[in-house]
Amino acid sequence: MQSRRERILTEGMRLFGEQGYAATSIAQIEEAAGLSPGSGSLYKHFRSKQELLAAGLDRLLGSGPPAPRSAAEPERLDALLAAAVRSGFDRMKHDRDLNRVAFRGLTAFPELLRRFGTEEVQRIEQETAHLLAGAASRAADDQAAGDHAGNRPGGHADDQDWQAVATVLQAATAHYWLLEDLFGGEHPTGVSRERFIAAVVTLATAAVSPRGG
Repeated sequence: MQSRRERILTEGMRLFGEQGYAATSIAQIEEAAGLSPGSGSLYKHFRSKQELLAAGLDRLLGSGPPAPRSAAEPERLDALLAAAVRSGFDRMKHDRDLNRVAFRGLTAFPELLRRFGTEEVQRIEQETAHLLAGAASRAADDQAAGDHAGNRPGGHADDQDWQAVATVLQAATAHYWLLEDLFGGEHPTGVSRERFIAAVVTLATAAVSPRGG
């Protein structure tokens, strides 16, 4: 069972996401949390709306679904990449309220925005780049072992800008989720999540697969 402080935090972040930070009043948060609206009960736990928002960011950064493991076998590359995209969707869902706030006024708090960019966006991009580089390295090693007898050179994992590739995949996944969220759970193009994931896997596989010489 949530404590009163946790209820206030949960409901406050939900309202920030649904209505926007500026449009949400202390009284609305109190009422949503089961407190008497306008009583000032919120201030027993948070000194201000901004402190509540900062606490919501702290809670987000300290939790969330785990990143997909990069230790999958090379022959399961498609499964690894699909898991990475699904993990991105899970994270966006977990971050739903803050993601909404980020597009509805988080720019008014540059320090919080900086933390979100550094501790969330950059961290996930780095994890994705590491996962892709590892998958590419294993694929290159596997090809090199198979091609050794024919003395045929293959591509190298470090030929690719994995940070940029990870950013492209991260941006595509985030944009898909944001439009899906905006349009009530269905992407306006009609492209399902499974079709989107399959397309991302196809594109990412092309980037990860060794290039012949």
